[in-house]
Amino acid sequence: MPVYVSLVKFTRDGIMTMKDQGVSRSETIKRNAEELGGKLVNAYYCLGEYDVVAIWEFPNNKAAMKAAVKSASLGHIQISTMPALPRNEWTELLGEVFGKKKK
Repeated sequence: MPVYVSLVKFTRDGIMTMKDQGVSRSETIKRNAEELGGKLVNAYYCLGEYDVVAIWEFPNNKAAMKAAVKSASLGHIQISTMPALPRNEWTELLGEVFGKKKK
């Protein structure tokens, strides 16, 4: 299944309501993705520009986009989601574009 990476920032409202709603909102986002055929592979909570980096699997771009819109509509996050290729698929892609190296 295709892999997607989401870069997430908490909104002011998201930070202000973190204590009471943080865990339940996280579970809602996970359920929303599952309803669209997606799966949360892992989520990493970060210091710096982004608060969360989430790795997802979705059946296609439309499902990933729907999940991102549904999640952002909750009002506690800003989310940017992008398709990603695992390293082995990237290597194959480079071979297709530039030709395989001869030994």
